[in-house]
Amino acid sequence: ALDSRGSAMSSSRGHRRRVAATLACVLVHPAMSTFVVLETGEPQCFSVEQPHDTELTVKYVIPALEKSSEAMDRFKAVKVTLADRRREDVVFTRTLADHQGEIELSTTSDSVHHLCFDKVAENNRPLRVDFELAVGFSDRYYDELATEHKMDKLEVEVVKLNDELAEILSEADYMKEKEVKFHTKAERINLAAIWWPIIQLFILIVTALFSVKNLKSYFSAKNLY
Repeated sequence: ALDSRGSAMSSSRGHRRRVAATLACVLVHPAMSTFVVLETGEPQCFSVEQPHDTELTVKYVIPALEKSSEAMDRFKAVKVTLADRRREDVVFTRTLADHQGEIELSTTSDSVHHLCFDKVAENNRPLRVDFELAVGFSDRYYDELATEHKMDKLEVEVVKLNDELAEILSEADYMKEKEVKFHTKAERINLAAIWWPIIQLFILIVTALFSVKNLKSYFSAKNLY
């Protein structure tokens, strides 16, 4: 963590670039925590690569809203969106106006999704948002499930284990599909690497034959031999 708000602002751009690469690895790590410093008109987006219909939970804290008034809450609101890059469609959007909370969302395809934070205030003051992106349902979801179906803690834990197992199997299938695509692409590259020198050699031979033929025609026309 940085020592002061000023140092966080001064290094925010470089930090955001590193964070984008870090959050792209959310497929491997079950949860990732970081922060962004938002400015008006400059949304910060992160790549999330997960299988289709994967549940995601975003826990956020906006320190500037902890002691602010209701008017300031609206003034410093943050808009969160999740966009499907393949479909080029925004699949989730919500405006945050409270100090802290959590958001539940899910992916709509196997393609990369963009999770974006945008400050909708009109002032020029930067706004920091701390958040944690985790794979799976939130604790609130399981609390509501236990209340609705009158489940005890053991039954809830069994449900959690089943959900985690389903996520692992889904991720394994997803990685298998990615491996197949990568293998197919590698084979195409290898095939191109084999045929490209052959094509180049053929072009050189044809060029040499035509050059010799043209030289012979020229010398014959000029009676040089």
